[in-house]
Amino acid sequence: MWIEFSEFNLKLLIPLIFPIFKRIQDYTKKSYLKNEYQIFKIFRNFSSYIFSVIPFLIIKYRTKNSKIKEKDTQTKSKTEESEEDNESTSYAYTLSNITTLSNEITELKKKNDRKRTIYSIIFLLILCALGMLSYFYRYWFELEQFAVAKQSIGIFFEIFDYVFLSYLILKQKLYKHNFVSSGIIALILIILFIISLPYKQDNKFFLSIVYFLFYSMCFGSYDVLGKKYMTKCFVTPYFFMFIVGVINVTFLLFYELFTYFLNPDISGIISGFRDNIKSIGEAFLFILDLILQDIWNLGIWLTVYYLTPCHYFISEYISEYVYYMIEARDKNYKNFYSTSNVVIFSICYFINFLCCLIFNEVVILNFCGLDYNTKKRINQRISKESNEIRNLHNLIEMDDSENDDENDANN
Repeated sequence: MWIEFSEFNLKLLIPLIFPIFKRIQDYTKKSYLKNEYQIFKIFRNFSSYIFSVIPFLIIKYRTKNSKIKEKDTQTKSKTEESEEDNESTSYAYTLSNITTLSNEITELKKKNDRKRTIYSIIFLLILCALGMLSYFYRYWFELEQFAVAKQSIGIFFEIFDYVFLSYLILKQKLYKHNFVSSGIIALILIILFIISLPYKQDNKFFLSIVYFLFYSMCFGSYDVLGKKYMTKCFVTPYFFMFIVGVINVTFLLFYELFTYFLNPDISGIISGFRDNIKSIGEAFLFILDLILQDIWNLGIWLTVYYLTPCHYFISEYISEYVYYMIEARDKNYKNFYSTSNVVIFSICYFINFLCCLIFNEVVILNFCGLDYNTKKRINQRISKESNEIRNLHNLIEMDDSENDDENDANN
């Protein structure tokens, strides 16, 4: 077969969380939001992070119970062993030497823990600042005219930056199938960008290139460094999101207190509550909106944590195609969403989506050596080599035993 799928893993379904719940959240948002303030939008995003404390506490509680049971079992077995071996081991060691060694180990452990804690806090604060900067960058520089370029040059820079940063920071290796698939994606996205040029308003195509270059760099750095932080500091996405949410919401509330009284034009949180939440029903929709937003944000971070930041391409491509078809239905940009353009974009989206699956080894191409360095083939080679070594070892043992039998017979 020229094409095959990698071994099925439930984790491969995680990238679907973002596009599904993002679309659901769009409907709930429209049901109560009348005036959308950008600061209120950023506030809602980081407030939704705080809801990740719920799955975090559930997992923590279940882990704690399992550890208590395991500890009780170990304590019982140790007690039984100590009762049996107490007399034989009581004089084996000198008590003072054991105490000194134990104190040294404890002191060294405390020192390493302090260093690790300081490193973790500094890293986390940098991520909080980077996340805030990413959203404020969009708030300061995003223009409505850039929307037409989002599905082409926006995704182009997103893929380029995520791959580059993953290679640079996470040391993610790139092979033939990665270069071929990403090259096809880049070529098609450039073609789509050229197709969209005649429909751009106010000739802002150069500004849109600059905007999406730094936009994807900000969010790409945030996601890739977030992956590095979680793996290096042994932190789950639930805890990470909760802490980032608490810190950034606190910052935004202080920001709002100053700006609302000094310069109301750059505030928005208080105005957002005042203009959009006027009843119990709207308050309920606001909380539901935050929960749904937390789920799709969690979908991104679970994808980054359990898979790779580059698996986010799958989520983004599904999401962007859905938005493209919605815009095509609403006809917001004159002739840009004509029938011919919709057909061209749909074919290109399908090809690029397939290439995203190839890049992330969900789909494997069994020709031109594109499958050689995929994880599935590497594992198969390792398994084959292990079996060959085991068989060779068994043959050597059989030859040795036969030689021993011959020697015994001769003697």
